Amino acid sequence: MGGFVPGVPEDSIEPLIGLIGAVIMPHNLFLHSALVLSRKVDRNNPVKVKEANKYFSIEAGFSLFISFLINLSVVSTFAYYHLQTGSNDITLENAHKSLAKSFGSSAKIIWAIGLMAAGQSSTMTGTYAGQFVMQGFINLHVPVYVRVLITR
Repeated sequence: MGGFVPGVPEDSIEPLIGLIGAVIMPHNLFLHSALVLSRKVDRNNPVKVKEANKYFSIEAGFSLFISFLINLSVVSTFAYYHLQTGSNDITLENAHKSLAKSFGSSAKIIWAIGLMAAGQSSTMTGTYAGQFVMQGFINLHVPVYVRVLITR
């Protein structure tokens, strides 16, 4: 039961803050809120609003569950490697070596594709969230082609 008691080991505050920032991703919260508001719902009809809220909650719950599974997989994979080798220094630079030792050379390819997909996903959601923030707070509208040129 001691594993369920939260604690922070010494010299772990920086990775802890990074992990919290990576998992929560506040720009996705802005984006999801903006996307929900952009949907056409008859806000004067309480039945339609209740139905929309039900489906929005299901969608958000499903998205968060998938994110949880991905994060659990990453943490579990590196915990497995740590238990097998006793190594404490797993970084982005050497993670592919850790995965190859634990799961074979094809794991490196899956890791690389996952990193590229995560980078693209982060770029796109950050851009969309920034767009909604600019439109809502400072009433700034940027054409799509300009946004793409600036952010890519």
